[in-house]
Amino acid sequence: MPKITMPFAAVNLIKPFWDICRLKRMPQDIPASRFLFNVVLCTYLLLSTVFNLIGSTITEACLFSLLMTTLLLVFIRILLLTRQYDRRMLQTATALMGTSIVLFPASFALRYWFYVIENSGTESNLAGYLWICLFIWERFISAHILRHALDIRFIFGFLISVGYVCFEYQVIVVFHRAVTQWLT
Repeated sequence: MPKITMPFAAVNLIKPFWDICRLKRMPQDIPASRFLFNVVLCTYLLLSTVFNLIGSTITEACLFSLLMTTLLLVFIRILLLTRQYDRRMLQTATALMGTSIVLFPASFALRYWFYVIENSGTESNLAGYLWICLFIWERFISAHILRHALDIRFIFGFLISVGYVCFEYQVIVVFHRAVTQWLT
């Protein structure tokens, strides 16, 4: 039987990020390309905005997307500078954002499911368990990328990843309050 290949460039673009999600590739396997970084960054910003549209206005979604992306890029930059690996910025940032793009369908589906559950006043243990699984998988992916980008042990990459999520959550809570007051 002949092998079916997809002629879409997107498939070839997504495969390396999917392999990183499966811990089969490293961020070094992503080209240090400014063009690729810009494509991934624009896609990441767009999908972050779509993700944040659930339960938010378009203004809030755009602001949150910009804030989260800026936080991520500044955080990566600081981490790499502390280890004097700033030349790894393009590959590390591209790998982290690219893997988030690959996981977007699952993240979006779960976010929407939680939104429906919350609005209906019901509960779902399955949704909670799936969210925990996705969260842990994302932390493993981030740890894998950070381990290679910073030349550290996997556990330290995992702890940095969890610490970043806690920090990001705190910033978003404060920012959400400020935006809500500003828009009302």
